[in-house]
Amino acid sequence: MWRGLGIAALLASTAAAEAPKSAIDWLSESLLRPPNFVITPPARTSQPKDTTITSMPLDMISRDAAGLLPPEVTGFPRAIWGDIAPADAARLLQAFGGSDVPEVMSLFKQLLLAQSDPPKDAGPDGILLLARVDRLFAMGALDEAETLILLAGKPDPALFRRWFDIGLIRQRTNAQCSALRKSPSLSDDVATRVICLARSGDWNAAAMTVSLAESLGQVAKEDADLLVRFLDPEMFADLPDGGPPVPLDAISFVLRESLALPRPSTPLPLPFLNADLTLRTPARQRIAAAERLVRAAAIPPNLLFAAYRGARAASSGGVWGRAETVQEFDAALVSEDDARLAKAISATMVAFSDANLLHPLAYEYADILAHFPPGPDTALVAPRVRRLLLIADRPLAQWATLGRADPPLVQFAIRLASHTPVEGPSPYADPLPEAIHLAFANLTPPRQELPALLEKIDKGNFAEVLLHALTLLANGRDSDPQALHEGLYLLRKLGLEAAAERVAIQLLLIEPEPA
Repeated sequence: MWRGLGIAALLASTAAAEAPKSAIDWLSESLLRPPNFVITPPARTSQPKDTTITSMPLDMISRDAAGLLPPEVTGFPRAIWGDIAPADAARLLQAFGGSDVPEVMSLFKQLLLAQSDPPKDAGPDGILLLARVDRLFAMGALDEAETLILLAGKPDPALFRRWFDIGLIRQRTNAQCSALRKSPSLSDDVATRVICLARSGDWNAAAMTVSLAESLGQVAKEDADLLVRFLDPEMFADLPDGGPPVPLDAISFVLRESLALPRPSTPLPLPFLNADLTLRTPARQRIAAAERLVRAAAIPPNLLFAAYRGARAASSGGVWGRAETVQEFDAALVSEDDARLAKAISATMVAFSDANLLHPLAYEYADILAHFPPGPDTALVAPRVRRLLLIADRPLAQWATLGRADPPLVQFAIRLASHTPVEGPSPYADPLPEAIHLAFANLTPPRQELPALLEKIDKGNFAEVLLHALTLLANGRDSDPQALHEGLYLLRKLGLEAAAERVAIQLLLIEPEPA
């Protein structure tokens, strides 16, 4: 009974008043920001095997063909799916569990973003496109997911739902709500309609929509409570909070954020961390979100380092410690104090390797260090600089022979980076470099399924074999050595020689840095 009276009061108040003053920062549309693509074209790309362009009538083109990266960038053939069915291709993408090896994630992301011919018998429903968008969303790569949706043309309800979720998290819903006004059939979701009505300033219609939907049983009580509180936070501030739903969805997350309700006690799913990247977010929270998204290959390293540079440390250690080391590294680079710079290089590498952030550190500073004139003190840390340059796939330049000799694994990485042929039996007793040596010596892995995989390559099932190779490499240094051997071997058989080298170098060099 009180709920009906409460909604009636809300309707009366909204009929005579403007939107509540607390009506949510994220509903004030900021300037549209252009998509920020994370994939950096490799420094050494393999030539695509097949650049044949397949033509077909326009009304038969599947949305599964939408992509951002052409074969000239990825090194993939255009016909990457061979004879695999769209649903099977989608299942393969969903089955890949991710990896801490940066180049493995880069290859997976390139596969999600690749321009390609659609799978055999692909229809207009875009099954594979939806799977690609969902994986990008789950990684937290919202800009790329949104761009794929836009490249697919006029959205259908399935694409619109994903597009709307992205717009909510990224605080830009003008285009989505405009599309819904023009084509109401895009969504029958009550919360979506309420948010768009409120966004357009029609709070009265939004309130009536909630009331009617609840009376018809079209919205759950807890969802109606959240929407009512959103429409007038002050009037319904005393409504009990049942806590965030499990699993957490985009609408519930954004509405709860707008009302300052508690977040889940467990770590936020990656997509929602994008909401923490704004300058309104406290620096520690913004850095922590950026670190997780960078590890997931969702955002470029420069966004993380901008957060480090804009922070004033409130304590020591953790994210604050890394922010301090970055700021000191920057200061040392311009200080003309060689001893200070040598100390900063070592301290920053230790701090970032401990946090599994050595790869973004390398990409942030490699270009500067490659051309930085070393002095007597920085020459002493030349092996560390060489390691950063190798991880970032940059030339060693004047650092090539400075300082003490490199450890054997770094020497092996230098050989791979210089394309020195790997031949003969492995000289390594350690299983990791031995597996890499065997792969680059082109020694066939002793796996029973290998002939079938090579046959799939010949049949044109490029993506299927690539996903198999990435799965074998996904656990990095913790992988079974035979899996590493086979994964790298398959990358080379797919024509991805440069990518295989980068994976191998990262396996050799991305490990905890001794203090």
